[in-house]
Amino acid sequence: MKKLLVLTAMASFILGSNGFAASQMTQKEEKTLNAIQKAAMNDEWTQYMPSKKDGSQTLYFKKKIKKKDYYTYGYQNRQQHKQMTVHVKVDYSNDNVKVEFADKIRMNPGSLGVGNKVHNVLDELSNAIEQELSANA
Repeated sequence: MKKLLVLTAMASFILGSNGFAASQMTQKEEKTLNAIQKAAMNDEWTQYMPSKKDGSQTLYFKKKIKKKDYYTYGYQNRQQHKQMTVHVKVDYSNDNVKVEFADKIRMNPGSLGVGNKVHNVLDELSNAIEQELSANA
């Protein structure tokens, strides 16, 4: 009985100390994750899970935008009430946050048309994330 108690105490000490060490390392990542999610929510982005995920430190967001806000030419704005969905991938590490399109092939300038400003969506999200991270730091 004593051996069982000693083994249980040793196992709980080892598991508890490893859990504490792991939680210390992920606190910064958890703050970054919460800041990214809060900034995206404030900027009206919706988080989703893709069928193929790239990495563990990657978040995916989507947002419906009106085409008239991101196109400049008249022939591109002839259907002003049309919307498109933009899918964005946010890679975060210890000190770096990288925002890019999840579907680079569909979001290239040749596919979207000349004079589009859809890439401004990336800048808007990255600025919101930077503001949220600086507010939490």
